[in-house]
Amino acid sequence: MNKLLYNLLLTLEDQLSLENQHKIDTIHRKALSWEPVERLPLIISYPYPKPTKLLPFPHREIFDDPEKMLFNELVHAFDTSIFLHSEIEDDLPYTVRANFGTVIIASLFGGNVEQRDDNPPWVRHFETPDEFKSVFDKDPLDFSQGICPQVVERYRFYNDILADFPNLQKCIKIVLPDLQGPLDSLELLRGSEIYTDFILDPEMIDNGLHLMAKAQIGFAKHLQPLISSDIDEYSYQHAIPIKGNILIRNDSAIMISSDMYAAQVAPHDEFVLKEMGGGGIHSCGKIDFNLKEIFELPSIQSFDFGQSYLNDVNSAYQLAQNKKIPLLRIRPTQEDLLSGKIQQMYPTGISLVYEAESFEEAKFVSKEYFG
Repeated sequence: MNKLLYNLLLTLEDQLSLENQHKIDTIHRKALSWEPVERLPLIISYPYPKPTKLLPFPHREIFDDPEKMLFNELVHAFDTSIFLHSEIEDDLPYTVRANFGTVIIASLFGGNVEQRDDNPPWVRHFETPDEFKSVFDKDPLDFSQGICPQVVERYRFYNDILADFPNLQKCIKIVLPDLQGPLDSLELLRGSEIYTDFILDPEMIDNGLHLMAKAQIGFAKHLQPLISSDIDEYSYQHAIPIKGNILIRNDSAIMISSDMYAAQVAPHDEFVLKEMGGGGIHSCGKIDFNLKEIFELPSIQSFDFGQSYLNDVNSAYQLAQNKKIPLLRIRPTQEDLLSGKIQQMYPTGISLVYEAESFEEAKFVSKEYFG
């Protein structure tokens, strides 16, 4: 192990508090269960301060280096920091994941993974319909394909490292990677042509979404022995607790109508959620026009906004309240947060993320909000 990672682990072994994590877990779980709370759970995100004691490695260096990936997960992930948490003291749960971006399931089906500069990996979709047909020749449960073996090895590495640090092993949750969702993974492989396929070749869409769903379920269960958040009513994604055991990313759903979602995508999302014992749906962008149909999924237990400010949160909250589906990562303004207005509007059933423009602003907001 390199000295930089070892010294970081030693520091965190002494610094992290399991009791504090239990308190953080409790406030999240109460809010996500629609119980009364004295305050809403809040996570503060911020640009990593420079200069500081430790700097994250360039993103391009972490994929082939497990030590650098773990280091970055501890120092700065999702614009939060386990390492700097003692200076912020918000409601951040301590989580690490194998951070290979959105491409894991698509790679299993032969997607060509590319990574440039310090950008996350991406998949170059198949150029022709005939090339795309190769997807249907793949075994969705053969995890020797794509980067799946690398992901498994990364989790084994995390477990081996943390085994030597008993406090960290208790405080830090090793959580599932980004397994996307049936529609997002299929779109990565097919490209934008998928949206005409919904009309011109609905049978192919149905078959493709089923394959993606089977792979997501299978790989999530395959990784289960290697993650430290067991099947439970709650799990962790995007550096927050979610209600449910898996989070489906459904960013591509902003491109289809509510009728199309309900008829062609919802059955496959429900298949994933049901097989995993319930879970959440995530979407970036403006997704509120599809929320009614998403909230009709029998096994949905939470909804995660990538950009809540692009959506009608009031209407979403009314829908969510009726079904007791918690809304995750609502982003208030500083005025609404510190005046208490946000909790007057949404007294429970949500979690908050405040996006500070600097580390100094993050510390100020934390001091004012948490007292």
